Amino acid sequence: MVATSKSTLRVCCISATIIVLVTIAVLVTLALTVFKPRDPDVVLYPVGLSKLQVDDFISQDSVTSEMVMSIRNRNYASFEFANATSHIKYDGKLVGRVPIVQGTVPSRSAFNITAPAVLRAKRLRENPNAINDIVGGSLNLTATVTMHGKMSMLNRLIKKRGSVYTECHMTIYISEVPIRGESWCWAKLDM
Repeated sequence: MVATSKSTLRVCCISATIIVLVTIAVLVTLALTVFKPRDPDVVLYPVGLSKLQVDDFISQDSVTSEMVMSIRNRNYASFEFANATSHIKYDGKLVGRVPIVQGTVPSRSAFNITAPAVLRAKRLRENPNAINDIVGGSLNLTATVTMHGKMSMLNRLIKKRGSVYTECHMTIYISEVPIRGESWCWAKLDM
């Protein structure tokens, strides 16, 4: 009787050890592949430019245009971010701001943020390079934003703080009617 209980105990211990090792291997594999944090895809659409004219950049102190930032979250965690401000620079100098209202980017989906971009045309005109670019028909701007927030996964069971750093380079074609723009962006998730 003692021999069978020892062998039964040995089988149970070996089985439990195997189950624990397989579970650890599955969790490590998931953490390194599926749940690995990925950088979001960000696209900036300067949608309100068609309402502007070249004279607005020359005669007004500030120009307001609607911007849409599309964020595609490729992670299995949602990202809830606080209010932020995007800074628009020309030639390294601040020429505008875009207020970004807090929100949540759901996991494995896209999220659009619409906000007014206020360009200080007066600051642009103070830069001699900007005058040449405006006369030349295009304006190259850089927009940067850091969004701080928290990521939550598995129905808010796992939470972690993080930040998304985004930099977008925009070209505004002022000489075209209507005025249009294009951009290319990169974003980095830091946890």
